[in-house]
Amino acid sequence: MKFVIDKQTINDLDIFDRTKGEKSVISLFKHTISKGGEEKLKDFFNYPINDITTLKKRVEIIKFFELNTNFIEIDRIQLDLVEYYLVQDKKPTRLSVPDIVRKSIDSWIKPSNKSYIISRGTHYLVDILNNLYEFAIGIDINTSPKQLLHYRAEIINAISNSELKFALSVKNRKLGFIEKGKLDYYFRYSHLGIIKSLLDIIYEIDVYRSVSLTTQKYGFTYSTYVSESVCVEIKGLFHPFLEKPTLNDFSLDQDKNLAFITGPNSAGKSTYLKSLGIAVFLAHIGFPVPAKGMKTFVFNGMLSSINLSDNLGKGYSHFYSEVLRVKQAAEQINRIKNTVIIFDELFRGTNVKDAFEATTSVIDAFSKNKTSLFAISTHIIEAAEKLTDNKSIDFLHFEITINNREPEYTYTLKNGITNERIGMYILEKEKVIETIEQSISSN
Repeated sequence: MKFVIDKQTINDLDIFDRTKGEKSVISLFKHTISKGGEEKLKDFFNYPINDITTLKKRVEIIKFFELNTNFIEIDRIQLDLVEYYLVQDKKPTRLSVPDIVRKSIDSWIKPSNKSYIISRGTHYLVDILNNLYEFAIGIDINTSPKQLLHYRAEIINAISNSELKFALSVKNRKLGFIEKGKLDYYFRYSHLGIIKSLLDIIYEIDVYRSVSLTTQKYGFTYSTYVSESVCVEIKGLFHPFLEKPTLNDFSLDQDKNLAFITGPNSAGKSTYLKSLGIAVFLAHIGFPVPAKGMKTFVFNGMLSSINLSDNLGKGYSHFYSEVLRVKQAAEQINRIKNTVIIFDELFRGTNVKDAFEATTSVIDAFSKNKTSLFAISTHIIEAAEKLTDNKSIDFLHFEITINNREPEYTYTLKNGITNERIGMYILEKEKVIETIEQSISSN
């Protein structure tokens, strides 16, 4: 079963490239060498999963490549040409020496771009298969992860137990036209499916090596997975786009399944919630996460509302869009259960009284659902204060300090509910009222 995540959540967390110059989560992992590796990386991001066995295997093999230099020799130019070669038309559908001789004479008399592609393609694919085979037999069966041993068995069996072993016998020498004809028949017709499977292994390993480089470069760590009870525990969570991020922790389980976060504007609530969403997403593709440590239940999906906008095309106000988003969250936790729900500044699109009542009602209802976890921020401190008796809620706030009447943001998460209100301070600092009064007096 796949991990359910919608476009709004993907956009909230900046998972993919959207605007040129803006950062994305996937860009942090783009160290692949091959074009096929690039496409395979996108596949991992497009299809997060909730299969704990597969996730553990991915973590294991990425860790292996972080610690080991044994790697397939990859040449992007070779692989690109081979992919182009494999889709050439008029594939040889039988192994006939007279046909090979005739075609070779024709290409010698009248050279063409297609004959060049076939000649180069067979030569490059011989090199690739030999490099892949040498990599496979060099894998230590006693210390390598299970996924790598699976690749080893698949590679060796595919090459040594088929006509493809002929490619091993012509390593490092110029191919005759009959040899090229045989190889072209094997590569583009009789063993095309096997060739594509072997190339796919190269691309997957390219991705794992690429991800291991990201782990080292950004100080990410690997998540561990549990299946016994719903929980998320993160130590030293940070946002990967920040140069000098502040590290904070996060912890929820079935007893305390809702984090209610308060704090003034610009204190760090949105960044923290995005960091949480990114960590949960990456954990569900088996990739390292921006934290010092993470343990998580394998969830069935995630839904967020961080950058929600008005839907003017449908005539929806901001508040009505928020209500619909909460309804979507409710439907998702009823439909698939075990979902992570992240809401930033719940019900900011309405008046204070309605926002207070809506916030307390929704949070109280969410906290009773023990199959899912919730992280919700608000600027309405009174809503948090009304819910203090709810034992399912973990009350958190972002600390600020006042130094010489100036607020200093620590971006540090603390227990409890904040009492800080700096809206009027900002208004006074920017001399908004004075400016309005000046405009009146000038008239």
